[in-house]
Amino acid sequence: MLSYIFPNKCASCGAIISEGLRVCDECSKGLCRINSVVCKYCGRDILHCTCRRRKNSFSRNVSVFRYDGSASNIVKRFKMGKITQLSVYISEEMSMLIDKEYRDIDFDCMTFVPSTRISVIRRGFDHTRMLADEISKRVGIPVQKLLKRRFSLKEQKSLGALQREQNVRNKYTAIGDITYKRVLLIDD
Repeated sequence: MLSYIFPNKCASCGAIISEGLRVCDECSKGLCRINSVVCKYCGRDILHCTCRRRKNSFSRNVSVFRYDGSASNIVKRFKMGKITQLSVYISEEMSMLIDKEYRDIDFDCMTFVPSTRISVIRRGFDHTRMLADEISKRVGIPVQKLLKRRFSLKEQKSLGALQREQNVRNKYTAIGDITYKRVLLIDD
């Protein structure tokens, strides 16, 4: 009866689907899961690597899906569509990847890239904080707010990869001492 009032919907397109599924068959075809050998810096499969082995301030990056097609739709519906229930699906996928790729690392904590105050007001929630909290429940790594924006950034969604990188450079500062801590950083 409840499924008639609140039907299960595809995380990507919103179509009504069978209980137990997360995405419809059509959108499932558009999810490009990164299962192959990946670049440890940009998290993309080697064929789509864009980092060219740049020097990074982190030791590893992984992504569940390539950010296009259905995966892009899911994130946009979560963030801009304010469909907070999608945090459950996204965090399940991210948690499984964390368990697989980082099982041999004993993280001290996890943190998240903080959203702008304007974005939080507009959406009504901090999407990366919400994901970190959901992932923490699944993988047992405590969440700590360790980053603070130093000043406002241009919105990332309209920028290319190189512009995004330049836009965030020196824009965040650590809260407290994180020296010698192994921190898992969550971002969408």
